[in-house]
Amino acid sequence: MTLSDVLLVIDMQTGLSDTVDYASVLTKVSARIEQYHSAKRPVVFMQHTDDELVYGSAAWQLAPQLPRQAVDRVILKTHSDSFFETGLADYLRRLQVKQVEVCGLQTEYCVDTAIRVGHFCGFQMMMIRGNSTTYDANGLTAAQIRQHHESIWDGSFATLID
Repeated sequence: MTLSDVLLVIDMQTGLSDTVDYASVLTKVSARIEQYHSAKRPVVFMQHTDDELVYGSAAWQLAPQLPRQAVDRVILKTHSDSFFETGLADYLRRLQVKQVEVCGLQTEYCVDTAIRVGHFCGFQMMMIRGNSTTYDANGLTAAQIRQHHESIWDGSFATLID
């Protein structure tokens, strides 16, 4: 399967482990991280901090099952936008990144925003279908939310791969 220049792993934190199909997404994301590591491609972890994911708390920690390496970059964020006041865009430009693969949590918030803002910043965004999840909300299942967002992203803001 094709790899992008960098893998952006969003908010795979223990405090969000109650999202729908979290274990399955964690397994798929971990496998993807290992593919990037094998290819010597960069992996960036975004780590959200707010009143529910308090800096340094157990809930705030990245999932311990993630196959992180010392060379991986961890960037803290306080907003659903991974690019907002984090230095992410500058970091990616310094690496001369053109294409960014996104995965993680939550589909309709942080993942959606990263895909749209990354596209706006001029990066070619990419995602493997099903490599994000969220909570059931507003009368919709997490699967419906993900499918709806993937249909919007594909061909407009990102390339989705089966």
